[in-house]
Amino acid sequence: MLREFRFPDVGEGIAEGEIVRWLANPGDRIQEDQELVEVETDKAVITLNSPFTGRIDKLHAKEGEIIRVGALLTTVQDDQPDSPAPPPAEPLDFGSVVGSLAPEEDTVLTAPVLATPAVRTLAKALNLDLTRIKGTGPDGRVTKDDVEKAAKAGRAENAAIDSHGPIEKIALRGLRRTVAKRMTEASRRVADVTIWEDADITELAEMRARQRPIAEASGVRLTYLPYLIQAAVAALKTHPYFNASLDETTEEIILKKYYHMGIAVDTSDGLIVFVIKDADRKSILELAREGAGLAEKARQRKLDLTELRGSTFTITNYGVVGASYGTPIINHPEVAILGLGKIADKPIVHNGQIAIRKIMPLSLAFDHRVIDGVEAGRFLGVVIEQLENPHAMSIAADEGAGS
Repeated sequence: MLREFRFPDVGEGIAEGEIVRWLANPGDRIQEDQELVEVETDKAVITLNSPFTGRIDKLHAKEGEIIRVGALLTTVQDDQPDSPAPPPAEPLDFGSVVGSLAPEEDTVLTAPVLATPAVRTLAKALNLDLTRIKGTGPDGRVTKDDVEKAAKAGRAENAAIDSHGPIEKIALRGLRRTVAKRMTEASRRVADVTIWEDADITELAEMRARQRPIAEASGVRLTYLPYLIQAAVAALKTHPYFNASLDETTEEIILKKYYHMGIAVDTSDGLIVFVIKDADRKSILELAREGAGLAEKARQRKLDLTELRGSTFTITNYGVVGASYGTPIINHPEVAILGLGKIADKPIVHNGQIAIRKIMPLSLAFDHRVIDGVEAGRFLGVVIEQLENPHAMSIAADEGAGS
């Protein structure tokens, strides 16, 4: 019996995805729950498993194609015999009618593209459609040389159409396409304002240096991020409108009673925000360990959907690339985001004397529809107070984390 497998509703409002890679070809025999196809959504790259056991009949979507929920992905000939048709009331030749239907040439991938994983990765990086490249290898296999020649030909074609000089066209695909859509949507819907301030983290730096051996003994690399998370949680608890969202339909501000911290991380494919759930209940060590693990999974594009959704407030760190201040875009539907700048030694007045202190620039963007500037200043003041007086922060769970 021929069974249809359609792109399922994976939740969280995901309406479409991009076919990244087929893990089986027409004619292959597959088992139920066997990995079948990788699809990139606006949340993550997810692997869809076959719901059937049988032999793949056809693939109905190409790699790189955008598909919507409910779209036909593949048909599988399972091991169940076709049910016999009931005897017709009149002698009609139904078989001849079915046999005369034309194939859906626009959507059916009639033959798999033969290429190694390395060649497929190269083609994706160069934004090339393997189905449009003629393979010169054995049995029509697309080789690395074929891909590189196609890329050069494309660049030459692009350069020829612009009279001002050479150009290169890069398709907006995958994570970059998702980021573009989300940033555009956030900018369109949010009345964002940004304020800036500096935090003197000299004492925090000294405390972190003392706590590093404790963390290393537990196999944890201790960065400043866990301290920032605890400082932000303290500010969110005293200023609940920052831990909120705006329901534009009902015109209600929804105050969240949980603290799920979104952490923006740069990957080779673009920006990803993973989520540390219940950050208020975790110690510095727990936050450091979980954050490092999720960051690594993000870079490998192996995050689960549950690790990408539900954040109530986001922290982004552009200081790692040398930037001091920024105007971070709010991670809608959240109402605020905290940006961290490059830590630097600077001369400031401390206790009435000029002293060299470690300064961390902070940028706070907030949705002015929900939060006023005065409250934003107070919120940032709490964050700075926590960072400049860090001794209440708990390195381990038994020191009162989450209390």
